[in-house]
Amino acid sequence: MRSIVLFLFFLLSSVAYGFDRVVSLSPALTEVVFFVGASEKLKGATVFCSVPKRVERVGGIVNPSLEKIISLHPDAVIATTLTPRALLEKLSSYGIKVYVFRLVALSDIEKAIEEVGNLVGKDGKEKKEEFLKLLREKTERLKSCIGGQKVTFLISFRPLYVAGKRSYLGEILERAGAKVIPDVSFGALSLEFFLTEKPSLVILALKDPEDAKSFFSRFGIKSLEVDPNVFLHPSPKVLEGLEVLERKLCEKRG
Repeated sequence: MRSIVLFLFFLLSSVAYGFDRVVSLSPALTEVVFFVGASEKLKGATVFCSVPKRVERVGGIVNPSLEKIISLHPDAVIATTLTPRALLEKLSSYGIKVYVFRLVALSDIEKAIEEVGNLVGKDGKEKKEEFLKLLREKTERLKSCIGGQKVTFLISFRPLYVAGKRSYLGEILERAGAKVIPDVSFGALSLEFFLTEKPSLVILALKDPEDAKSFFSRFGIKSLEVDPNVFLHPSPKVLEGLEVLERKLCEKRG
């Protein structure tokens, strides 16, 4: 079976490819397409992507419709490691170029912006630099409000699961001067962790944060509720997340 065009950690060349018909199997990568200014080239996306009605829906992230994707005659399909490899190899066997991205660390987002930008005929390096400039500006503004605080970013309460220091969320908070715990990318925790480590702030990116808020309040740990749809996409959407934190943390102090 024909192998996938792009495997993990392989970078595209700096030459812009200029594909005109792209299908995205990831909300985060869809947001990258919009950030680089190529929304008109997006012909298909998952049901979890926020896209105009003209963009065809091809199913979920882990179970997209092979037939639907093929019917759109894409030049390229972009996906993350969440989409099963067998399906991506099947698409490749039909002669469709498939590009797979790992999205865990902040550097992964930077690479995706540059590579997707090149794929759709934009200056990917320029778009990456634009993202980094905005990121520097927004983290700098947040420093006075979160700098020095010991922070844990909770993305699930039952079971307890966090985005740690080595995740894209942890890296961004560290750039804003926070001390993010624990020192992992993503991982499970026990309730005892919070009682032992006593973070000064727990950010709750949960659909239903009430039980978590009650728990942390009971033990005198400050928590802050945020919208998971803003924070849990490893994409340029993290810039919006920084603005949210600035409003919630800085304006409250001001």
